[in-house]
Amino acid sequence: MGYLFLSGGGDKEQTKEIDQAFLKQINLNKPLLYIPIAMDEAIPFDECYKWINSVFKPLGIQEITMWTDLSNKTLEDLKQFSAIYIGGGNTFSLLNAIRISKLDKVLDEYIENEGVIYGGSAGAIILGSNIMTCAHMDANNANLQNFEGLNYIQDYSIWCHYEMEIDSFIWSYIKNYKKTVIALPEDTGIFYRKSGIEVIGTSPAFIFKDEDKLLVQPKPFI
Repeated sequence: MGYLFLSGGGDKEQTKEIDQAFLKQINLNKPLLYIPIAMDEAIPFDECYKWINSVFKPLGIQEITMWTDLSNKTLEDLKQFSAIYIGGGNTFSLLNAIRISKLDKVLDEYIENEGVIYGGSAGAIILGSNIMTCAHMDANNANLQNFEGLNYIQDYSIWCHYEMEIDSFIWSYIKNYKKTVIALPEDTGIFYRKSGIEVIGTSPAFIFKDEDKLLVQPKPFI
């Protein structure tokens, strides 16, 4: 099993602690792979590339490769990178593109071979069990019918951009989909590995299960 970093979807100042924890886990001598396709038709990919460089180059990553065509990729293609960063945007479009290209099967192999994936916002949501946690924000323009995520995190669903005012949406989701939810504010993330889940960032995460809501404080990342 590999390593996952999931961010609640804040800007680079909000995610700084999460980003720094991520850098401690990867080989900085290898390039980072960036997949921005959730932003297709929303923000030009060259602007996305400028943004990812503005986030990670000051922190020590010198080379970033961007993929906007996911077709015909293999595990060997992924192994040349230190990690994969899957960016935010429309969650339905992102999962649809990954499925159509069959990159989901390659990511399964990658994570089983100690790969490292960082998902931000939509990129985090697809790593969970069910992506309908985004339905209050994202339009299903891809006409996606299967809402199952890649399910890398112990059958948890991921809720990004969390604020207490939307608790009613989360309880409705749990009633409809019978899932346990990890809710992440924009300045909060989680680090997942075989030994368990660790909250990182500057605000607590929240776990919604059945009728319970549990607050989990972040810990210093080692």
